Formats: sequence, structure tokens, C-alpha cells
Amino acid sequence: MLKLAKYLLFIFIFTFFIVFNTFAVIVNGIACKVNDSIITIHEFEKAYESAVRRSALLGTKTPSKREIMDRLVTNLLIKEEAEKRGIVVTDNEINEIIDKLKKENNLSDKAFREELKREGMTLDELKENYRIGILKERLINQMISDKGYDVSEDEIEKFYRDPRNRKLFVLPEIVKLSEIFISVPADLDFKGQIELKEKVNRIYEEAKDGEDFQKLIEKYSEDPRKGENRGHIGSFNKRQLSMWLSPEDVELIFSYNRGDIVPPIRTREGYYIFRIDDKRENRILSLKEAHDQIKSYLLKKKGSELFNKWLSEKKKKSFIQYMIEME
Repeated sequence: MLKLAKYLLFIFIFTFFIVFNTFAVIVNGIACKVNDSIITIHEFEKAYESAVRRSALLGTKTPSKREIMDRLVTNLLIKEEAEKRGIVVTDNEINEIIDKLKKENNLSDKAFREELKREGMTLDELKENYRIGILKERLINQMISDKGYDVSEDEIEKFYRDPRNRKLFVLPEIVKLSEIFISVPADLDFKGQIELKEKVNRIYEEAKDGEDFQKLIEKYSEDPRKGENRGHIGSFNKRQLSMWLSPEDVELIFSYNRGDIVPPIRTREGYYIFRIDDKRENRILSLKEAHDQIKSYLLKKKGSELFNKWLSEKKKKSFIQYMIEME
């Protein structure tokens, strides 16, 4: 009996320490309690480190810990409310968005992941961001429907006539471009650079003298996508072009008209010879053209105000307890 009692005592003490230590791990692993849910320290640290890394890459202000925690709390409340209302976002929906994104940017799975890495984000983080965004949008749509909100014709016209909104209806100048791309090897010596520049100028002269630009693309362009897009790279406004060309080069391109060949432009990657396939001058949308966009904008604005009011009230009513320092 004595041996059995000692054994039972040992089991009790051993079990107590296991339970106690497990409880301690759970408590110590919680960053914030939100009603019956928790945000773990791991989740918080991962979100904060990702946000800091991303802000450094983009050159934006580093978010505070409280801002990140507030974002996580908001996301948790959105998920809870969506679940209560029966709002779901399937994995297939998210995957379709990702696939469309890769297709639009002509990226393989590997290239897409590398691009995300350059932006300081993982694929799982991107999917979660999309999921929360769609849940929020559907939640707002339900709130709008519940309230019976709509936008009147008077509201639409008043918004359009307001001088402060005039800039919203200006369509920017746009050029549609085709390209011949000639790469510049990183190890090319001075003589090789001179010879390459002369070659590019000869191609430019051929194009300017009326040689079939499509044939020149097939013959000279080194863009690996030319087999798919046949040299047509799309339509751009000045802001979009300035993301990869200098302001001077952008102005040069926009100084030409439809059908013109732009003189060779040198970038870090190589030389570009552009043809202006089409050009649209900037203009102001009419009320009829802008009608649906204005209605959608005003409805979203009402929905956003409704959501923010709901979120503020929800946070006041919720039990939110921070378990770690936020500063």
C-alpha cells in the first residue's frame, strides 16, 4: 500500500507540473484576448515582423506594435461577424484570384513567390489578406442591404458637379506600345557596348524608314515574351511608365504620335525601341460615362461609414485584453 501511495503521489505531482507548465505555456503564448478568441504571440510577432520588413522595402513609415495588434483584432472581429452571418470565402475563390494575378503578370509559380518575397510577403499572407478583404466587402454589402441604403440621382449629379471632384473624372493621357528589346550583358566591355549601341541604332533606322515593325520584333527583340504578346506590351499612362522609366524618357514617349517610332531608350536591363501603336489624349468623362462609377463610389462610402461605426461599437462591447506590451 505504501508503495502504491507513493506512486499515486508521484503521478499527482508529475501531472500537476505537466498541467501547470502547459497552462503557463498557453498563458505566456497569448498576445491578446478578444472575447472567446485569442491572438498568439507567434501570430502577432509574425504579423509585426512582416509589416516592418514590408515598410522597409517600400520605404514607408514603420507601423507601431499597437497598429499591428489593432489590425489583427479588427480581422478577428470581421471573421467572427462573418461566421455569425454565414459569410464564407472558399479556398477555390482565393486560388482563382492568385491564378489570375499570375496570368495577368505572366509569372510562373516560382517567379510569383520570388516577387512576393521581394515585397516582404509570403503566399499564405497574401491569401489571408485577400480572404479578409473579401469577407469585409461581403460583410459591408450585407450591412448596406440590411439598412436598405441606396444612392439617388441627385446625389450622383451633385457629386459630379462639385468642383472638388473634377479631377476624379479626368482620363489621363495614354499610349499603347509595342517594343523591340535588346539586352545589355553585365560583363560587356566598352568596345562591345559601342558595337551594341550601333546595332540598336541601325534597328531604329530600319523601323523609322518604314520596315515592318512586327518583322523587326521577330528578328531582333530579345524579350522572352515576344512569342506570346508579339511585342505588344499594353497601354500606359505617365505614372505607370515612370515606375520603370525615367521622367525624361516618359516625356519623350508621350511627345510622339500614333505610328511613330521612339528613339532607343537605354535602361539598366537594356535598350528599348518603342512604337506608338495608339495614343489617347486626356479628357473629362461626361456625367453619363461617370454615372455608374459615382454610384458605386458613393455606395461604398456609405458602406465604409456603416462598417466603421459597427467596428467602433463592436470594439467597445468586446472584451479585449492585451497580454504583452504594445510600446
